[in-house]
Amino acid sequence: MKVFTGVIIFFLFFLAFGWYTEIIIAKQAEVILTELERLATYVKNADQETIATQLQVINQLWVKARNFWVLLIDHHDMDDFEVALARTKAFLDNNAPVLALSGIAELKQIIYRIPDQLRLNLENLF
Repeated sequence: MKVFTGVIIFFLFFLAFGWYTEIIIAKQAEVILTELERLATYVKNADQETIATQLQVINQLWVKARNFWVLLIDHHDMDDFEVALARTKAFLDNNAPVLALSGIAELKQIIYRIPDQLRLNLENLF
């Protein structure tokens, strides 16, 4: 009976930890998505001063999220985000707003997909 109780407690702890990490990742992704939307607005308005500031904000949020996510998600997705972020920064540095907006759209899609892939549902199991 003690073994069964221990297994149940371990299972409940594991389930609670998984649920907690899913919530944390979703919240961090939502914040990054909001900041990416704000960056897209600044690019459309050609506001160079706030674009640089917004890129720094996004970079700080990404570094914070990456340190937590590295333990939990596929590194391929993180690498894709970092490459797309570097490409978008290069487009913005070279005054190519249309290409930068396409890079921002790619960044949003990558970030949007990460929490969706971690969610426990039948689609992700099979």
